[in-house]
Amino acid sequence: MFTGSMFKILGCGHSESLEHFNNNAAVLSEAGNLLIDCGHTVKHALYAQDLSISDIDAIYISHVHGDHVFGLERVAYEALFKYKKRIKLFFHHSLYRELWHETLKGSLGLLGEGPAALEDYFEVYQLDRLEFEIFGNYYQLLPVKHTPGKPAFGLLINNDILYTTDTTAIPELIECLDFRVGFHDVTFTAENPVHATLESLLKWYPSSIRQKLYLMSYEDTWRKFEDKVKQDFRGLAAQGMEFELHDR
Repeated sequence: MFTGSMFKILGCGHSESLEHFNNNAAVLSEAGNLLIDCGHTVKHALYAQDLSISDIDAIYISHVHGDHVFGLERVAYEALFKYKKRIKLFFHHSLYRELWHETLKGSLGLLGEGPAALEDYFEVYQLDRLEFEIFGNYYQLLPVKHTPGKPAFGLLINNDILYTTDTTAIPELIECLDFRVGFHDVTFTAENPVHATLESLLKWYPSSIRQKLYLMSYEDTWRKFEDKVKQDFRGLAAQGMEFELHDR
């Protein structure tokens, strides 16, 4: 059953991409809009979909890399000073030090009034459990395998839509999940220690899984691989792509 929420791809590009925005998405509904990750291209990505920072009510952060968090500085300042709001900010508690003390504090740590904390800009929710609910939807955090030693968490939304964020192949996790459609990280390089190569996805995922997956976070060389992806997967993710989110 349709929940009234829409899952939308805002960006599908690799961090180096010139053709596409950073790999970010959103869940949109009348109850509120959740942004999934917030890379440095987020303002342009929102604008391309007739959205703005003022439309965002909550943000989920999967891990601390620039193409997933550098947009938070701009969002923080505009939300606080231009729109007079504190957006809800969700992330696993293991990300806090890296996100604030090692990434954002250098630019956001001082205001005109003096020292500032992350909580001065956002309504912060450090998640102790691998789940949360907001705006009528249920989100399960999935520990994925990205950079060794760096916590990273994908999402399963309403047991309906899978969004891995950045990861290598994770067959031991994905084969245990029941989802309708998925969005999975990919790189078109031959070898990569922190992103799933096309060859690894073909090797480790059965056809029944691959046919449910759109591939995302890809390089600007994607045209060379488009036919192969269409043959073995559901396709390439595209900016503006929408899916009605089903009830869990």
